[in-house]
Amino acid sequence: MTENERIFWNRVLELAHSQLKQATFDFFVTDAKLVKIENDVATILLDSEVKELFWEKNLQPFTLTAGFEIFNTEISNQYIFSEEDLEPLNTFQVEQSTEQHSPNNVAVPHLESNLNNKYSFQNFVQGDENRWAVAASMAVAEVPGTTYNPLFIYGGPGLGKTHLLNAIGNAVLNTNPNARIRYITAENFMNEFTKHLRLNTMDELKENFRTLDVLLIDDIQSLPKKTTNAGIQEEFFNTFNTLHANNKQIVLTSDRNPDHLNDLEDRLVTRFKWGLTVDITPPDFETRVAILTNKIQEYAFDFPNETIEYLAGQFDSNVRDLEGALKDISLVANFKKLQVITVEVAAEAIRARKKDGPQVTVIPIEEIQAMVGKFYGVTVKEIKATKRTQNIVLARQVAMYLAREMTDNSLPKIGKEFGGRDHSTVLHAYNKIKNMLAQDESLRIELETLKNKIK
Repeated sequence: MTENERIFWNRVLELAHSQLKQATFDFFVTDAKLVKIENDVATILLDSEVKELFWEKNLQPFTLTAGFEIFNTEISNQYIFSEEDLEPLNTFQVEQSTEQHSPNNVAVPHLESNLNNKYSFQNFVQGDENRWAVAASMAVAEVPGTTYNPLFIYGGPGLGKTHLLNAIGNAVLNTNPNARIRYITAENFMNEFTKHLRLNTMDELKENFRTLDVLLIDDIQSLPKKTTNAGIQEEFFNTFNTLHANNKQIVLTSDRNPDHLNDLEDRLVTRFKWGLTVDITPPDFETRVAILTNKIQEYAFDFPNETIEYLAGQFDSNVRDLEGALKDISLVANFKKLQVITVEVAAEAIRARKKDGPQVTVIPIEEIQAMVGKFYGVTVKEIKATKRTQNIVLARQVAMYLAREMTDNSLPKIGKEFGGRDHSTVLHAYNKIKNMLAQDESLRIELETLKNKIK
């Protein structure tokens, strides 16, 4: 790399750091690398294609500025996503800074946002299952209406979609207190439509929604069916078009992918896919532990690590179940005037909560070992032994991973059940499989199959 190329890249990163929030810079810019500048084109290596649109929308002005400053010419960008023996350059170092770029605030009429100010990006627990949704949400909060518009987030109940919607709105308001933002569920949008239609005040409804800077719609799948009330979908369609044409940010959540919104008009679904669609999946064991560790700070009780791990092992579908369990534990602890929440106390609270429903299933490690061994064609004895042929090692590590994911046992306890291994061995196996899952779709399917069989 030439010295001018180094200076150019440092200048690009310096400009980006001065204009973006730290979290946005860290996610979208830190891992980017300059490969070369040739024929006035800068080749930039990004670690994900998802980041390309953010660079195109928000960072090209910085390369233009740096190009004129260093080379006295216009530099355009092209992006690649694989190193392929190239020697990229990234030498810029920045000091941590709390300084943020704030656009000029323009006074606009006040509007009730309906945001819940307790939801922020700072208290959202990030894991592998939601990192792209979080990153995209931060990006649209940073520069509303220019990147990922609309942003469509989908996933099952209790996974944090509402939290992210409110976090976006709160972050925008923090930067621009006069921004016109509205958080609303699809059901309440329907209720407002019906009310204004009955009162013959539809112009007011249009004024309220079509002059927004940011529209945050929760559970869009709940819009009335096109066969029962096409008028509501028509109004939302026109509102969407108006906002999008004016570069106003739209963020929607749903319990399913846009392609499966069969009750909505095709023209709506098509528009939902104009921007970026990201999903959120159930949190893994480590994320569940992190969520619980974060949530217990709201309670005046001591939660030993074994209790936290116990609860993380009992609820693997969504965050809402974890929050509900903590509330019930609080009731039991207050009633008994307890200060320390032991595993026994937590188990009692769970039983009380589910007394009219299915009881918590305790999965023995031996059952996991047997099921995994059968699946991979090895014996439980081989899994517990020290033999290190490839198929046995994979089965052993998968069994350890599932034991961590599906039971409330501690790492030392799991290690003991695998031939007296150290807890660090279990942790290594867990992390190894977790990393493989991010790259190997067939392994992910195998583990989902095993989980279903074990359950």
